[in-house]
Formats: sequence, structure tokens, C-alpha cells
Amino acid sequence: MATKESSNVLSRAVNVLGTPYRWGGSSPSKGFDCSGLVKYAFNDATFDLPRTSNAMASGHGDKVDRADLKPGDLIFFNIKSRRVNHVAIYLGNDRFIHAPRRGKSVTIDTLKKPYWENHYVVAKRVLPKDQKALQVVQR
Repeated sequence: MATKESSNVLSRAVNVLGTPYRWGGSSPSKGFDCSGLVKYAFNDATFDLPRTSNAMASGHGDKVDRADLKPGDLIFFNIKSRRVNHVAIYLGNDRFIHAPRRGKSVTIDTLKKPYWENHYVVAKRVLPKDQKALQVVQR
């Protein structure tokens, strides 16, 4: 079951479905790249996430087994590289939302596709476990 915090994150992300991809983009009006979408959904003022997917994967959150994914977890992929270079937000039921690439828009996809299974690297939980923890994160 989703927490209030994860519901807010998912709502912000789903509300921008169809927004065009734009490298370096981080707003509905200018478009999103993958990490820009994540930062937007997690609301910069509440969650101090790094700007790039590789930096997000490197030092933030707790590692989560794929079998234990919960809505709001971040999932990371390596595409055409040996390091993480794509991030998405897990929605539940093997589905995730992301800004895929140039020429595409923010969309919902599935981890069941062989492409994503082959490029999956790690998942992280960055949402606080309780409201008390959330207040510590807020500035």
C-alpha cells in the first residue's frame, strides 16, 4: 500500500504523462529528461535528490530487492553504458513511469519487457519510512 508521501510523488509524476522529453528538462512547461522528471515528482523543496540518475543511484536511499519494490521507489538502468544513466519511478505491478528519450514523452512502461529486464541495475527507496523522518528531510 502506498504511503501519503509516495502517493504525492506518484500523483505529481502521473499528472505530467505525455510531457515531451527534453534533455536537461525539469518542468512540465519545458519538458523532462529522466532525472528531471524524478526531481520534479519528488519536489525539489522536500527531497534533496541529485540532478543525474548516476548520482541518484550512487549515494541516496536504501537498496531494495526487485521482489520488494514499492510504489515510489526509484529504479535504475544502464543503457548504452556500463554505469547507471536512466532512472524511473516504480508505480507497482511491475510498472514504472519515466521520460524515455528524445522523440518520446513521459510514459508508463513495464519491467516485464525484455529490454528493461536486460538493462535493470538497481532499485533504491528514498522516501522516508514515516512522517517524523520526512520532517527531518524537509528544510
